[in-house]
Amino acid sequence: MNAQSMKRFVWLLVAVMMTLPSLRASAQYFDHLALGATVGVDGFGLELAAPLGNQIQVRAGYSMLPPMWKPHHVFTLEESADHTDTDVDIEAVSKLGGANLMIDWHPGGNKVFFFTAGMIAGSPTILKVRNRAPFLDEEEWGKEGLVFGDVMVTTDNKGIAEARLNVWPVRPYVGLGLGNAVNASKRVCFNFELGTCFTGGYKVNVTGENLETFEKGNVNVTSAQVNNEDDGIIDKMGKFPILPVLKFGLYVKLF
Repeated sequence: MNAQSMKRFVWLLVAVMMTLPSLRASAQYFDHLALGATVGVDGFGLELAAPLGNQIQVRAGYSMLPPMWKPHHVFTLEESADHTDTDVDIEAVSKLGGANLMIDWHPGGNKVFFFTAGMIAGSPTILKVRNRAPFLDEEEWGKEGLVFGDVMVTTDNKGIAEARLNVWPVRPYVGLGLGNAVNASKRVCFNFELGTCFTGGYKVNVTGENLETFEKGNVNVTSAQVNNEDDGIIDKMGKFPILPVLKFGLYVKLF
């Protein structure tokens, strides 16, 4: 799901939830609507929340990390042009956020404890690692790059070499929490939740070349291909299918 598709998904959810109050006369559901601001592992976000009977609440929204948050560090790495070591300033760009749809079950009615389940739909790439500035001469851009064991990460036409951490684009989610997103008797509500997102395992992917098989294009990287210089971390991530999520939300009832 690309960025444009995610935006359409969020606006569709907003439109649906804004029209649901018209049903309250006949169904007595969706008779309140709250707008919330959230902060958590998936970044900062906005959510709409509405009740679905006495025990169920539905939430829909979108979250992201600020684009200016890009931690970086200088590493000494091998470049492929003449196989010499060079200092490269590497930055990490997180793309953990996305559109979400959650159903909260409050077994005690409007009591604070709840279970939640739903899904998060976002980019399959949740992390990008790349050089902040070109480290090769301009005539080598798009041809040379960085060497890690049997893998060469090729630069693009701007001199940037990039590795990506990929998961499922649509990720099931379950969790539990305290609080309410919407309450008929309160103007302001909050909730706190701890859950897990099912990722299908983490896969490292680069644009480059497998120097052992000469495969070019999108290359899936394993620990063996980087001569286990990662201490097996890449392979271990591929077998770890979840992402813990911690999140806090503050909601204001609109009506």
